[in-house]
Amino acid sequence: MTRSPLIERLAGIIGPALEPLSVTLWGVELASAGSRMVVRVYIDDAGDGSVSIDVCARASRALGAVFDAEDVLPGAYVLEVSSPGLERRFFSAAQMAAYVGRVVDVRLFEPQDGRRHLRGTLAEVKDELIGVDEEGVTTRVAFDRVKTAHLVHEFPEVGLGAK
Repeated sequence: MTRSPLIERLAGIIGPALEPLSVTLWGVELASAGSRMVVRVYIDDAGDGSVSIDVCARASRALGAVFDAEDVLPGAYVLEVSSPGLERRFFSAAQMAAYVGRVVDVRLFEPQDGRRHLRGTLAEVKDELIGVDEEGVTTRVAFDRVKTAHLVHEFPEVGLGAK
């Protein structure tokens, strides 16, 4: 998964700006909404993994002030700050390592073995290589070939008639 120079620059500014809030940068996405750029910043708690709405609001105010002071974004922009959520998107292979054994959904830029979509158990993460097990067959992919990858949240099964 390649990152644009603007995302690299933003990440370099965002990381230090979040430190006083005791949260870390999980990832940055850029999109467009009409003539405005949308900057989506995902933050994660360094401790228990929960990020409250209050923390997101404080991070948004802090980042807005830094972006304006640094004049890093050309023109009008919309800033969205949130937690990565239950079905968190992965921005690096290193982020995935903590989720080995969980179900992931991976989409590739180009087909590998005739397929662009993998959905299965994350079997391994080694350096920049990930392995996805689909019914006993593990497909290994270099992370730079990944267009998007996210965790698939599985709700616990609740038995019928449980009290």
